[in-house]
Amino acid sequence: MRRACLFALLAVLCLAQRVRDDYRAAYSAWRQTDPNLEREASAGGAPVAQRADRMAAEAAKSAAARKAFLEGTMLDQSQQIAWLESAAIGAEPAAADTRSDSQFIATEAARVTRTMETFASDPDKGIQQLRQALAREKTALEAVGQAVAERQKSADAADVAAAAIGQGRVKALEQSRAMLQGLKDAAAQTAREAEAWAEYYRKLGEGAQGTATPITQAPAGVPPAMLSNPAPAPPSVTPVPLARYIGAWTYPQTNGMFHGPQPEFIDVLVYEDNGRATGTVFGRFKLPPGSTGDPVLRFDFSGNFQPTRNQVFDLVTSDGTKGTIELIPGPAFNLLEVNFQTEPKPGKIRQADVVLVKK
Repeated sequence: MRRACLFALLAVLCLAQRVRDDYRAAYSAWRQTDPNLEREASAGGAPVAQRADRMAAEAAKSAAARKAFLEGTMLDQSQQIAWLESAAIGAEPAAADTRSDSQFIATEAARVTRTMETFASDPDKGIQQLRQALAREKTALEAVGQAVAERQKSADAADVAAAAIGQGRVKALEQSRAMLQGLKDAAAQTAREAEAWAEYYRKLGEGAQGTATPITQAPAGVPPAMLSNPAPAPPSVTPVPLARYIGAWTYPQTNGMFHGPQPEFIDVLVYEDNGRATGTVFGRFKLPPGSTGDPVLRFDFSGNFQPTRNQVFDLVTSDGTKGTIELIPGPAFNLLEVNFQTEPKPGKIRQADVVLVKK
């Protein structure tokens, strides 16, 4: 039985290893398919669009492999939770309670002792033989009493061990459930990331061919009742592909360019939906020695893309401070200059100008 369980466990581990290797191989293939695409996309043209399509297909394969890996891990975690839920240790049987046995043995030993004392000075040979038999009975009772005491110690130790195992099982169950929920969240995030990458490469291909989705706005001052069949406003697009703004951007670990406070790290995410930008910024900055300020800054921003190279949006920090952020396409396709400033607030970073690279 143990050998069968061992073989089953090895089979599961081998399958998990193979699925994980498949995911890593798919991810590596995606990232190595065309690493210079973003850098060379500014040249535009149909070849860039075709390369973006290939990258989109590889990204979809990577997402599918990662989803399969997460689902397999979720299945293993669910089986482990089911085992932990059914592995509760039952109460120790009543036979382990030796108090009544100990009391009985003590009573009998006292009775034998009293009887022996009664016959202690009797010179009758038969009575003396009886006294010797009683002495042997007392010795046997003492041996039984010691064995009962040892059994009680073992039962007490088993109770302590069972309690420890039960506590460990509950803790493992909580951690397993938390891990399962984390895997479910990761699987959902994988699906969202797959959609985002597909949209990113679509925008990249459109931008390379000059066919990016136009931004349209309803004329100002038009009553809502007249918008049932509104005439579209003249289309307007950013003068450079939207891919120069949207995506994930980060501050490089070496040779980073900045003005103002020096960043330790900055991550910026920019999304586009029907001509509207939304994004988040999270960063940490180096403060002067002895400073007691807050080096961490986090804020969200949003606004409509405008037909200008530099895009300016309103921002709101995590503590409610308002300000503006400016996105400036860099000299290379994978560079973005980010310049932001907020209302002054004691102990808070209020402005910075950094150059980021696309992830």
